Amino acid sequence: MSTDSTDWRRHLRPSLAALEVYDVPPSTAPSRLHANECPEPWPQEVRDALAEVVRGLELGRYPDTSGRTLRRVLGERHGCDSGRVVLGNGSDEIIGMLLTAVSGGPETSRLVIPCPTFVMYAHSARVLGLEVDEVPLRPDFELDEAAMRAALGRDGGAAICFLARPNNPTASLWDQAMIEGLIADFPGTVFVIDEAYAAYDPGCSLWRPDRPSNYVHMATLSKVGLAALRVGYCVADPELALALNKVRHPYNVSQTSIALAELALTRFADAQDAMVAKTTANRRRLVEILRRLPDAELFPDHGNLVLVRFPSDARARGLRAALAQAGILVKDLTRVPMLSGCLRISVGTDEDLERLAAALDAIASEA
Repeated sequence: MSTDSTDWRRHLRPSLAALEVYDVPPSTAPSRLHANECPEPWPQEVRDALAEVVRGLELGRYPDTSGRTLRRVLGERHGCDSGRVVLGNGSDEIIGMLLTAVSGGPETSRLVIPCPTFVMYAHSARVLGLEVDEVPLRPDFELDEAAMRAALGRDGGAAICFLARPNNPTASLWDQAMIEGLIADFPGTVFVIDEAYAAYDPGCSLWRPDRPSNYVHMATLSKVGLAALRVGYCVADPELALALNKVRHPYNVSQTSIALAELALTRFADAQDAMVAKTTANRRRLVEILRRLPDAELFPDHGNLVLVRFPSDARARGLRAALAQAGILVKDLTRVPMLSGCLRISVGTDEDLERLAAALDAIASEA
């Protein structure tokens, strides 16, 4: 970085130099199985109702500064006061707010995360110049309890720990009792339990209104049919929720997103549940299709994604390229630590899975 006093570049955060831009070009591929979205379309009557809501919006007016009506709906869903609910522009913004709010301790603030896991935890922390302590998962992609405890307790204790359950990109569901033990034994660390994919494993949620004050429930509507709205949220202890609202920009979620999310979660909750149930059922079909590949190793799946490993990076990358030629996008993870030879494949619609099965058969016949 320049040290010339006349060069504005000297003011850039040094931590940015080593980071890459998270930028995925939009795609019109027939089968997009690379982004962990809910692939099922909303019924036409729902889309018509949502369009009516948009037509009624006062586009020249600011939204509610904190999304009170949507927070009320979410508070009712979670059995807690709506004041504990904080909205974000996707869970990515919630991650940034949490890191900003709890990085003011007397020692150097430190994030502890397992790895591999969702990339935005570490990226957002490094943008702020925070230390990131990454704890490798066990070979079976389960939490290494001893290593987690050592990392959480090091140097006076970690400020914050994100635990994705189910995890992305491994689709693993980490042990509940172990996580509850960590939360209890490290009260000086804020534990954020990210349940973005919990809808695809009914009953797995750790949420309870009476959890300790260092527990934060985080979720997003992006994985349950509303990715375009970019609505994430967390439920936190009242004191932490207040701190997050001091960090949060006013009007951070658009009135369009607030209104459409509220309608979807109330009037059309049954339709959303049916979409999630269909995706969960199609996960089983996806697993069956992938098991036909003789060299594929599949890992336990608990979200709307399946992690599959092949004998080499070349094999995985070659298959990804061949599928792309057939109009099917999947996620190449071969460069991610611990995930050599791996592809992540999101669950698709019936049509997507039929296209995938046909493509894999065609690729096999050409081999």
